[in-house]
Amino acid sequence: MTLDHFSGPISHALYQSFGFFSAAEGFFFLSGFVGMLAVISKTARGEDTSWMRKRAFRIWKFHISSVIFLALTAFLLLSKIAPFFKGLYAHPFSGSVLIAALAYLPEWLDVLPLYCFLLLFGSFVVPWMTRGHLKLAWGISFGIWTLSQGPLRESILHVFPSWMNPGFFDLFSWQFVYFSGAALSAMWKRPNSPLASPSKLLDHLFPIALVFCVFCFFWSHGFWGIPQPSEILISKAHVGILRFANFIAFVCIISFIVRHRPTWLDFKPCAILGRHSLEVYTAHTIFVYLWMATPNAVQYHLPYNVTAPLLCCVLLLFIAKALDKKPRA
Repeated sequence: MTLDHFSGPISHALYQSFGFFSAAEGFFFLSGFVGMLAVISKTARGEDTSWMRKRAFRIWKFHISSVIFLALTAFLLLSKIAPFFKGLYAHPFSGSVLIAALAYLPEWLDVLPLYCFLLLFGSFVVPWMTRGHLKLAWGISFGIWTLSQGPLRESILHVFPSWMNPGFFDLFSWQFVYFSGAALSAMWKRPNSPLASPSKLLDHLFPIALVFCVFCFFWSHGFWGIPQPSEILISKAHVGILRFANFIAFVCIISFIVRHRPTWLDFKPCAILGRHSLEVYTAHTIFVYLWMATPNAVQYHLPYNVTAPLLCCVLLLFIAKALDKKPRA
């Protein structure tokens, strides 16, 4: 993720390296998948989903702190990144209100707000899915995603001022990735489900998914010599249908590997990042902004645009390591 967000040869090589989707789909899908597992486990112990709302509030605090720090730093010290916050500078009161409401989202600062909304909605929808309404909830999510392929978001944004940056990701589209992860997680845990452990469905789907992913990989990289699909099919902002299908095929491949060769994807040294994902992601965003504030002679030239992102990854590991040693309250 960090290497993806830095300019330079590394990000060019890694971006959508498996086809028409990126790492973002994986993060939101896994959030829904793991969130469902947590809800099932906690519900069995008699707990409710208030922890999801508390998590959303904690993410909100990290997001607001990031915006305040970066906006002040840009205004006082780093004028090169000040344009990202020009709406806030020009409209300090209304801009602050819209930022607090997670409506005004400067570039690179739109992912955590999306998680806030998904956790808030998920705290009500995910338990409903576990109470026998899985297909209905997923169907509603699918319907919203279908509508989002049209001008749904744009029609709603008309009520907001033109200077407000609403962020890149369409909530109406990306909620489908999150709740699809939650739905598949619930099916995986449900006895006699087609995805449950004894089932051979994934084994049968694996060769089809593999062929489809290989085809999409070569297509997206221009090796077939055929025109690229239209934007509506592979849109990242709206999670186009081909993009989503490509990602789900990739999920089938990963699921097959996890079932038959689980140690292949067991990167224990990186587990520390997952335990402190919010802090690591927030630090990564600040590093990206600081990198964008560097002179063009540094930002777009070797060896800086290779060593800087690698150094950033090392620093994030150190941050996670330091947090891991910190006594927990």
